[in-house]
Formats: sequence, C-alpha cells, structure tokens
Amino acid sequence: MARLKQQSALSSHELSAETIVGRAPSAMIRVQQSYVSSHHASLRWTERKCWEVKDLQSKNGTYVNRERIAAGEKVKLELGDELGFGSLAEPFIVEDVSPPRAMLLPVEGEQPPIFLDQTLIALPSHDQPDVTVFQSPSGQWQVDSRDLAGPLHDGDLIRLGQLAWRCCLPTPTDDTDVIDRFPSLFALADVNLLLNVPRDEEQIELSIHASGRPMSLGIKACYYLLLMLGRCRLRRDLPPTTEVSEDGWISVSSLLDLLRVSEQRLNVDIFRIRQELRAAGVVDAAAIVERQPPRRLLRLGTDRLEIRNLENS
Repeated sequence: MARLKQQSALSSHELSAETIVGRAPSAMIRVQQSYVSSHHASLRWTERKCWEVKDLQSKNGTYVNRERIAAGEKVKLELGDELGFGSLAEPFIVEDVSPPRAMLLPVEGEQPPIFLDQTLIALPSHDQPDVTVFQSPSGQWQVDSRDLAGPLHDGDLIRLGQLAWRCCLPTPTDDTDVIDRFPSLFALADVNLLLNVPRDEEQIELSIHASGRPMSLGIKACYYLLLMLGRCRLRRDLPPTTEVSEDGWISVSSLLDLLRVSEQRLNVDIFRIRQELRAAGVVDAAAIVERQPPRRLLRLGTDRLEIRNLENS
C-alpha cells in the first residue's frame, strides 16, 4: 500500500484512503515542527485510482518536488515524489503509490499498523482477544467486545484500556458478497452443528453439516462453551436456577458461573470457536456467538444445533 518516508527518519507512514498531515492529535501523520499547521495537508486516494495531495490552507504551504502548490490545489503524486510540509528542510518521499488497504492504525506510539488481511483479528492479541474485528459476508467490517458490537466505519476508534486504534477502511470496489466470490464458503444459517458429548463432558467433538457434506472439527476444550450456549439456546439440561431468556440469552455473569472460568478465558474460547468455524469455511463464523453489550448478554447465534449425549463414554 502507499507509504511516505521522511528522509531524516527510519520509519515509514502507511496511508489510509484519506490521510491528514499536521500537528493536531487527530492527524494521522503528526509532524510536531512549529512551521507545520494543525491540519496542514491531506493525501487522498481518488476515484481516478491515483493519489493526490491537497494543501489545507496551511500557513507555510505544501511543496511537491520543491515547488509550492496553491492552497486548495490538488496535485497527483508519483512514485519518488518529494513532499514538504511548511518547509523543505525535512522532506517526505513517496515510497509506494499502490491502493490503500484496510488496517487498524495505532493512535499512539510507533507500533506498526494491523492490516485486515485475515477474517478474524484479535485485540490486543490472540492470547487476550478482548476485542474481535471481523468481516461480514457483505464485506462490512464489524467489531465485537464486551462493550461494543456492530459495524465499523472508516475513521472509527477502537479503544481498549490505554490502547486505541483508528479504523482505516477503504470503500470496497464492489458490493459482491464474499459467499458469491468464493463458492466454497457458506453461511452459518446454512450449517447444522452436532456436538457429541461424553458422560464426563470433557472430550466434546464438534461436527458440521454444510452443502450436503459432514465435516468433523475434532475435539477442543473450547467446545464446552459451545455446549453451554447450546443448552441455553435450546433451554434444556441446565441447572434449575439458571436464568435464560426464551430466545437463549444469558448474562455473562451467569455464564461464567456455569463455566467456572474467568471472563478472559471466556473471550479466548469465543475467539477459538470462531476460528475453527471460519477455517471450516463458515464465512460469518463470528456470528456463532452474539452479544448485547449494554445488557451484558450472550447467546448462541444459531438454533440449528443437535446435542448428542454419548451414554457409553
């Protein structure tokens, strides 16, 4: 994807579909020198499939190849162009002019961007998936966490404690569903799930049936969560004191009591279940667990589930 590199620095700056350069905290490329305006210039990927730079009425001007451009003027950028913001002393070089990519850009620090090349992204890490970012079959990026669930848009902020990422989401080139582009994928609504549960409930096997074929996803510890959510959705085989709504919603606190695990372990298991289903070809695997963050509720995202108790195990 497109990058700028300051000649006096070792690091490069990846460009989102529209990148603001300036001293303001909201600028995506922050240049702290006094000769740079708060919102000095913008770099934008255009409908003509090229990059342009525009001066935003800056005090000291924007330079392309050492020539000052007029305020408000748009100039097409080419590979190797030299840009100056308020001065020619510390120029930036255009290192790449390829189209923008979907990414999460850390707001603070020098951490590299997180490119959204995978279907499921865990923040801050796979070992601590407090936030999951995923792509729906329509191509819309979504977020799922204890505090927030729903679609993401270009420029949105994802906050997690002291960490924050800005969403850089270029407009898709077309509206074709992922399922249409990749016929080997299928939607959760077209999948039947089968849990084979031994008497001790320790070695639980998950199988799915989709597109007329069965597929075993093996035995995983995280499938115990799937079992409990399935029992809530089907409203059976639960302790009599468990409070579950008619459509299978259960509070996070009640679920943690059932599972006897921490909330961090719960988040890890949710992420692993989603990973297993996505690897099997379920394009909207993240929908297997649904949330209502304001009410702190969870439920299984499908009722096409069979729980088979293996009495002789």
